[in-house]
Amino acid sequence: MAPDELCGATLTGASFEGAVWIGAEVDELDLDQGDLRRLRATEGTWERCTFTDCDLTGADLAGLITRDVGLIRTTLDGARLTGSSWLRCRWREVRLEDAVADSLCAHSARWTDVTLARTSLRDADFTGAELSRVQFTGCDLSGARFAGLRAQGVTFIGCRLAGIVGVDSLRGSAFGWEDAVSALPSLADQLGITIKGEQQ
Repeated sequence: MAPDELCGATLTGASFEGAVWIGAEVDELDLDQGDLRRLRATEGTWERCTFTDCDLTGADLAGLITRDVGLIRTTLDGARLTGSSWLRCRWREVRLEDAVADSLCAHSARWTDVTLARTSLRDADFTGAELSRVQFTGCDLSGARFAGLRAQGVTFIGCRLAGIVGVDSLRGSAFGWEDAVSALPSLADQLGITIKGEQQ
């Protein structure tokens, strides 16, 4: 099934394993229990789509632009999301492990019950997003932006948080000891505090 035939479609149990959707524009696709493993959808555009109980393990979504897309009970393990944009997207019960998502943009997104582990999210942008019960474990969030974030039940464990922006928006989040130390320079900068002396 060609990508242009997916617009407006409602599918259950369809397999697109290894399919090539590079540069494709997909609009209003409703896919339930879909097999999208190793999908190649770089530089494409998805709008108003919903993926429920889907497997996107190993998918290449680098540079993908999405708007108003929902991912529900979906797996993205080993996926590449570098430079992808998820404007106003809804992720619920999503798992993202051993992935690369540097410069991912989640402007005004809503993530609920999302687990991210061992994933590179350097320079990711969560401006204006709403994160509820989201756990980052062993992730690199260096340079990530959190301005205007609404956080509830967000946890960072063993993450790199050097140079993050908008640290005040993480109020109420839980940090491991090393995570807190990593975020300290950004917090000090936000409060106008100067830290002197050599790092121990």
